[in-house]
Amino acid sequence: MTQGTPPLSRLPAGKQRQRRTQQRRWLNRLWSWLITLAGGSVILALLGIFVYLLTEVTPLFKPVSAQPIVVEHSPPAFDITPAPIPAAAATAAGFEVAFSLVEPLQGYLLLAASNGEACLWWQRQPEAGCLQRLSLTDRTVNLTTLRWLAGKQSIVSGDSSGQLKQWFFLPDEHGQLRISWIKPFARRNAAIVDIAPEQGRSGFAVLDAAGGVSLFYANLTKPLWQGQAAEYQRATRLQFSQRNEQLWLLGPGEPTALQLDNRHPEISWRTLFQKVWYEGWQQPEYVWQSSGGAELRQGKYSLVPLTIGTLKAAFYAMLVAVPLGILAALYTACFLSEPLRSRLSQLIELLALFPTVIIGFLAAIWLAPALEQHLLALLLFLLLLPLLVLALARLWPRLPKRWQQIPGSGWDLMLLAALLFVTAYLALLGGDTLQQQFFSGSFRFWLNEQGVSYQQRNALVVGLAMGFAVLPIIFSICYDVMSQVPRQLTLGASALGATHWQIVRRVIWPLSLPGVLAAVMLGLGRALGETMIILMATGNAPISNFNLFEGLRSLTATLTIELPEAAVDSSHYRMLFLVAILLFIFTFMANTLADLVRQRLKRNFQRLDT
Repeated sequence: MTQGTPPLSRLPAGKQRQRRTQQRRWLNRLWSWLITLAGGSVILALLGIFVYLLTEVTPLFKPVSAQPIVVEHSPPAFDITPAPIPAAAATAAGFEVAFSLVEPLQGYLLLAASNGEACLWWQRQPEAGCLQRLSLTDRTVNLTTLRWLAGKQSIVSGDSSGQLKQWFFLPDEHGQLRISWIKPFARRNAAIVDIAPEQGRSGFAVLDAAGGVSLFYANLTKPLWQGQAAEYQRATRLQFSQRNEQLWLLGPGEPTALQLDNRHPEISWRTLFQKVWYEGWQQPEYVWQSSGGAELRQGKYSLVPLTIGTLKAAFYAMLVAVPLGILAALYTACFLSEPLRSRLSQLIELLALFPTVIIGFLAAIWLAPALEQHLLALLLFLLLLPLLVLALARLWPRLPKRWQQIPGSGWDLMLLAALLFVTAYLALLGGDTLQQQFFSGSFRFWLNEQGVSYQQRNALVVGLAMGFAVLPIIFSICYDVMSQVPRQLTLGASALGATHWQIVRRVIWPLSLPGVLAAVMLGLGRALGETMIILMATGNAPISNFNLFEGLRSLTATLTIELPEAAVDSSHYRMLFLVAILLFIFTFMANTLADLVRQRLKRNFQRLDT
């Protein structure tokens, strides 16, 4: 061996190859284990997040429980003495008053007899007598109790048949309050002895003559909890503790108390997804109203307005992004020539890096006022553009042959840009003229007069802004899919005499369709998860309709706005976790469908390559 020459391995050549093969095998196994570990960690992290969300939501649907406890002290005293009845009111009623309730805001007085006959009297118009006469019970039963719920906008009556009814004070067409029957609650097994309202919430407890105790909430007709015991028959009155954690049964002898576990009575599947008639509302509605002054006593947590708002924003965004993204990708991949094709695709893909907060800012500050002023011009533009394109297509075969060679050279982009500019100018000019001549200078005010509500920050603004944000995703995936169609198929179709458009329609588009669908689903997932554009470009009003000219409130915007203000462990706090789960399900479904379509596309291309 000469000096400076590296020593040769003493192993035979066959063993060297075997050792290298074994090293590569172990290295491949190591990479496989690392990839498996990373993938498994991601899956476990997602499962952990989902389980954590479920643990925060589960207490909302925990059944109500009540356990007897040893009484160590007397319950706090509450003044239940009825207010004195004015002589004019008693005279106007014309019956022996057994029950009376005073409406504190406007001074209405409800007087009721034991047979259920009632009179509504107003102290501001004593000479008018009874403003309304009604019967609070059926004719064959007697009224046994009448109570306000918290807030004194809702009344619950009980009678000798065990029937419970809810009544609201609602204004009539003249603005005067009238008592309206709302709904019955589940009938009890015996006559109602007493009704005790909760402190600060719209729940109440019911005691019947058979010793049954039931817990109700004003939004639900069925009891949250019910129990019966012999010692309950001695009670004549119910009373809640200050924080509604205990229910006292008072009467002759020693008082009895129940320890209650009833933290979230306002949450149920019915209140989440069905219409509810809330206190002070004219009719049942889907309402999301987590806070607001006196409304704190009755939280409104319907998920329907938030779900509709999310789907509404995504629908209008996809209505803008899908046709523009697909057609732009089809034109770029199939008709443009290099290097313009690559430059244009890179430019559109760079739009995906544009911060959505800037898009939302521009939509709120510039786009929304511009659309409000030129709404008719936009509608006219959408009408004129297809007409001008059809006219150009009709005229194109009549042009000189050398002009018909423009497509694919780059000049067609300038021609299309000029067409868009001319169409926009004509629409703006025609929209302003029509607005002045036929709509009194404002198309928006004319819409409002026709009963179509128009808000400045509406779904149209969100659709255009979010469509701009989603478009690069759809374009990029569609362009890549269309560019990857095997070239031998297009060349074979061309050799058989197919025109360029026939190749696109019969070869490229059918093979690209699964990928296009995957792009649409990924764009939908992006639109469902968008936050800043919706937060800045809408009024964030939880409205349950698909009106293009009204605002909306999405699931993402609700989480962003309300989570910092929610009290920990409150119903509002846990409802926001349920909102997060619903958003997680929406985006998971969209992305899963997109991946399934992508796998199908991959199998189709593999069959073509073989």
